[in-house]
Amino acid sequence: MHNEEKITCVVIALILAAGLWLTTTSCAAPLSSNAAPRVDKMTSGPVELIITADPPQVHLDRDILLSIKTIAPSNINVRLPPLDNRLTGFTLSGAFDREPMAQDGAIVRDHCFRLTPRVAAEYRLAPMAVTYTDTTNRPAAPAALAAPERWFATRALVFEVAPIVSEHPGASIRDIRGPLWIYPALKTIAGWVGLLVLMAAVVWLLYRLSRRIHRAIRLRRMSPRERALVELADLMVRDLIAKNKVKEFFLELTLIVRRYIERAHSIRAPEQTTEEFLLAASRNPQFRTEVLGKLRAFLQTADLVKFAEYRPEPAVVDRAVGTARDYVETDERTTVPRLQTTNQEPRTKN
Repeated sequence: MHNEEKITCVVIALILAAGLWLTTTSCAAPLSSNAAPRVDKMTSGPVELIITADPPQVHLDRDILLSIKTIAPSNINVRLPPLDNRLTGFTLSGAFDREPMAQDGAIVRDHCFRLTPRVAAEYRLAPMAVTYTDTTNRPAAPAALAAPERWFATRALVFEVAPIVSEHPGASIRDIRGPLWIYPALKTIAGWVGLLVLMAAVVWLLYRLSRRIHRAIRLRRMSPRERALVELADLMVRDLIAKNKVKEFFLELTLIVRRYIERAHSIRAPEQTTEEFLLAASRNPQFRTEVLGKLRAFLQTADLVKFAEYRPEPAVVDRAVGTARDYVETDERTTVPRLQTTNQEPRTKN
């Protein structure tokens, strides 16, 4: 039992020793590679100023310890200005003063500042006005003859940025992964989908409009008979009777016949009532008596459906469609010869 405890203690000691060795070696390596601190000295009269920056270059991952040391006789009072407004590219993270020390009859005062670098185009410490006065006790001298305050300006300190790598990376360094596709935001996708839907709707509307314009042009180039027969065929394709839209069907059917009469005989049939139209047609020699009788029965049946809620039988519907088609198909054949004879009469007279 005692042997096992001894062995365990030895193993633990070895592990601790190995960890301590790795820690000391890993910590000592970077320190040995650090450059020496930057030191700037200047003297004005009895005052000597030493500015030390460690490290001497800017590392974005490390702070810079800035030391401003003044060496002056004990009767000289030296004052430094605030550093906040003299820094460019740095943030003042802390400040402290070391204990004054006597050195060769002079007093050494060390003022320390911690500077944290941030991403900037330039890193510098602007010139400062260092003031000093002689505080020698002169009891017989009036206040007006007291020693004046003197000052001197320091030089600007510009810091270089340390390179990220000390050597050229060479051709062995390459991208670990290729370009990564970043999916667009949901708002962007919704915007594009809405734009595509809007474009599709505009294209569909333009297509429908072009078809209507093309159809209107084609109908205008037709004769009244051809146009009425096309409109009648379109009405039958709509199958309004099967959809229980009998009133709408008879309204469209009578409008087809009335528009045909307006185009072929110049009678404003769509704007007239049935009685007004029949009266105007009876005075027109182009309408025969049997034709007027068929038109009267056709229009009166349609009026019963439109105004009296009459529900016609399928045979009545078929008869009304047959009457409209038969009148349109045979009307031009009966009126064209009559128009030809009227046009030939002036020629015979000439």
